Amino acid sequence: MVGMSLLSRKNRPDSRVVADYRRQTGHDARVLATGSGPRAELLAFADRMAVRVADEPWRAIGWHQVQTGGWNAERAELHWRLTDGSKEAVQLTEPRSLPTVFRERVQATIAVQDQFDVPGGGAVLISARRDLSAGSPELVWSATAVRGARMDNPVVKSLADEALARLRADYDF
Repeated sequence: MVGMSLLSRKNRPDSRVVADYRRQTGHDARVLATGSGPRAELLAFADRMAVRVADEPWRAIGWHQVQTGGWNAERAELHWRLTDGSKEAVQLTEPRSLPTVFRERVQATIAVQDQFDVPGGGAVLISARRDLSAGSPELVWSATAVRGARMDNPVVKSLADEALARLRADYDF
C-alpha cells in the first residue's frame, strides 16, 4: 500500500529487542522509536530513552536529563550530554525515526530556558525541565556553562546563581 511508510517493516520496532528490554526491566510502555548499531540498541518511550551498549545491561535516561544532544548524519551518530555533565555517543546503522523522536522528547521537557553571555566569554544556560514520567508539575532547574564559560569562575557562578534565583521566582509554581 502506497503512503504507509510510517507502518513499513523498516520503521517497526525490533520485537526481539523490545521483548528483551521488557523482560529485563519490567517496563511495558509503548515504544515510540528504536535505533540500532553495531554495539548499541536504543528504545524511545514517552518519558525516557533506554540504552544498551555492547553487553552492558539496559539503562534508562529520562528525557529531562538530556542537556544537549542530537543526530549527526555524516557520522551516523546519536550523541547526548546529560545534566550531570557525562557525555555519550552511539553509532546507529538503523536510526529509523529515533533522531526525530529524540529531539521532540527532549524539547517536550523544556518549560523555561534562558541563556546569557558572561564576562570573559561564553554563556550560561538556565533551564527548567519537566520529568515526563512524573505526575507532579515540579520543575528541575539547572545552570550550565556553555560556549567556553566555566562554572568554577566565581563571577560566572555568581551571575548564574542570581539568574537562576530570579527565573525560579518568576516561573516556579
